[in-house]
Amino acid sequence: MADPRKNKTYNENKVVTILGPGTMLRGDLQCRGTIRVEGTIFGDVTSDDSIVLLESGRVQGVVTAGQVIVGGEILGNVSAVERIEITAKGRVVGDMVAQRISIHEGVLFEGRCTMKPGPDPGVSEPDAPVIV
Repeated sequence: MADPRKNKTYNENKVVTILGPGTMLRGDLQCRGTIRVEGTIFGDVTSDDSIVLLESGRVQGVVTAGQVIVGGEILGNVSAVERIEITAKGRVVGDMVAQRISIHEGVLFEGRCTMKPGPDPGVSEPDAPVIV
């Protein structure tokens, strides 16, 4: 039986939750679908799909999703299953971890950047070394 997580497709255009401009949330936000942030969140943001911060979007907390697109500002760590993209006006102050990371020219990024490849179903893990 195939593992459905290995073939997950993320869709930043199928938005199910919107935090509009001028809106402020204090607390954590969790969603199964794509979240579009145009306001301000003081807390962690988690999605099984995508998180998209537009230019006016601000998050002060940990951001975790299948993919994260940053056009606004994140003050906190960002992790994605697939990819993180910081667009031309995006700002991230915190560490980032994803399989693919795209940072456009001219952005502000202060932190560590770690790219972790996902499992390749066609490649087996190497055997552990034998210590004698």
